[in-house]
Amino acid sequence: MTSAAALVVAFPFFLRLRQTGSRTRLGLTAVGAVAAAAIVATILYRFWGDPAAISNHAPSIDMASAAAHPGADAAAGQVGSVEAATLKLAERLNAKGGSSAEWQLLAQGYDFMGRADEAKQAREHVIAAPSPVAPAPPVMSPAGNRLLAEAEKFRIAHDYPHAVEAYKRLVRMHAMTADAWANYADAIASGNGGKLSGAPGDFLAEALRIDPDHPKALWLQASLLLEQQRYSEAVGVWQHLARVLPADSSDAKIIAANIDEAQRLSGAAAAPTSAAPASAAPATAAPARADAKAAQISGEIDLDPALRSRTSPSSTLFVFAKAADSPGPPLAVVRAGVDRWPVKFSLNDSQAMLPQRKLSDFQRVIVEARISQSGQPLSQRGDLQGSSGALDPKSDKPIRVVIHDVIG
Repeated sequence: MTSAAALVVAFPFFLRLRQTGSRTRLGLTAVGAVAAAAIVATILYRFWGDPAAISNHAPSIDMASAAAHPGADAAAGQVGSVEAATLKLAERLNAKGGSSAEWQLLAQGYDFMGRADEAKQAREHVIAAPSPVAPAPPVMSPAGNRLLAEAEKFRIAHDYPHAVEAYKRLVRMHAMTADAWANYADAIASGNGGKLSGAPGDFLAEALRIDPDHPKALWLQASLLLEQQRYSEAVGVWQHLARVLPADSSDAKIIAANIDEAQRLSGAAAAPTSAAPASAAPATAAPARADAKAAQISGEIDLDPALRSRTSPSSTLFVFAKAADSPGPPLAVVRAGVDRWPVKFSLNDSQAMLPQRKLSDFQRVIVEARISQSGQPLSQRGDLQGSSGALDPKSDKPIRVVIHDVIG
């Protein structure tokens, strides 16, 4: 085809040269170039071309035409052509093998001929297409790495507006990872009173799309479902997280308690549909105090001087209030930096993870302080922690907790 096209282009040059008698160097050069192109194309095709491909594909056209018009007047001649092409293809493939597409074509030919057994045998040679490969994580440029570190620095320092702006720039750069999406959701929620509904939920969906087993994203997703009172769905996410984390993880007991709590809340939410008396009081997380005094625990967290070399600017301090006699999610959580010691803190009902489970609903609580090296609420090997004894959240007595244990 290339040679024919070259000759068509060259033909007007020959006519003009014949009419004018011109023998200029330009004309000869043009004609020579065209002729050389045609010759080179022909030689290359002889080495790398496949003239047999035309005949190899011909049977597929005949088969398609025959299958589309099985009742046509020329059916007899067409069937003969299909049978001949199918048998010829079968002979070649059985002798030398072939590609999956060729075996599939042979199976189609046998189907047309009504030879189901041979069609089945031909399809056994078809290799299934490989499963789609998950997209590789984005290759982070030096600028992207610097911006990601900057976003994390702002988030850990509780400068959420600047952290959010840095994450927005990462989104525009198409440089977001599962960690980045989860931390973006965390930054938005932390700057909005801990609310995960709305944009943070969308960011968590992106994190879990990239990594369905991402621990922090799963933890926040379960918290979002609890916030939206979708307790049954939260149970499933907590159970997923329990499968992701090691069985001996220090968070395993917390997650097990969260599963029990979500199941209890799921049952309580379904209770109004039962035949229970309308005057029955709704279930609560624990017996509430008779007095209406607000609960608040305040004091300071200090770090054993022998462990101060184990912290870094990226470390984060989490302070939890947990029910001493009732397993379940923390009653209140606060987060702080570790740039100076001791760290003053205050916990109250406004920091509750669940509206049905508040600090003021319990008479005995324990305060736990944990320094997370990763900046995430999930405890990991190497994190530092300490805890108080059981105390009354309405005693108004300041407490002091010293962190002196290393999670192994």
